[in-house]
Amino acid sequence: MCGKAAVSHLSWKDIYGWASSLTPPAALPADPLDRVNISPSRLRRKSEPDSMIWETLPAIYAKNGEDRAIKATWPYLPFWSKGQLPRTKDGKFLSTANARLRHEGQPFAPSYMGSWSKDLRVLVPVSWFYEFDSRVHPQIPYAVFPLHAPFWMLCGLANWYTAANGEKKLSISVITVDPNKVLKSVGHHRSPAIIRTPEEAGKWLRASKPEALNLLRPFPEESMGVEAVPMAIKIPGNENISLPGCLVQR
Repeated sequence: MCGKAAVSHLSWKDIYGWASSLTPPAALPADPLDRVNISPSRLRRKSEPDSMIWETLPAIYAKNGEDRAIKATWPYLPFWSKGQLPRTKDGKFLSTANARLRHEGQPFAPSYMGSWSKDLRVLVPVSWFYEFDSRVHPQIPYAVFPLHAPFWMLCGLANWYTAANGEKKLSISVITVDPNKVLKSVGHHRSPAIIRTPEEAGKWLRASKPEALNLLRPFPEESMGVEAVPMAIKIPGNENISLPGCLVQR
């Protein structure tokens, strides 16, 4: 899965420069802020609704012939959650940070099928993401980074919602697929769906559903690196982390 991510020294100019199959808007927004520990939005204190911390990831969506950059809310907020974190009927929070690709029946859980049917797909550029080795306790965190690209371009699904202030915003979920050998080696059972080439970026946003589904597969292990990171990454919002040199230098 993808439960944490980093955005480090990313610029929209570089993102569109790599993803040459996209059509950028005439004016680009401000570049994403540098953060190495982004978690999905959450309540700081579950008993206090006013303690909500809204988190965002950079995203690109297609509209009117352009591929527009936006700061998108993470996780995905279904239409029925009315701009709040979704809950089950018994009041428990429903995790929608990731949309798992299914191998039988509909490709995604019902919460995401409205977005899939409307082709509300997004690209989510991140510098690297984190996974946790579930075979050991406490779980060891690993940063997963690209070896032959400047950043990851993840596939996602999106939904528009109205925030409390009346503003229309985009929320996203990162699609997950089966893991490759690298992720299995660090005890993980899912992987974000990752775009492999600049050409695939445009295809994900615009191709037919069968073509888009063909892009959702494990990433080649020879182009994926992993490195253990400090346990402090587990603290949501903690940016005071001594990261390995292979990440700092990216």
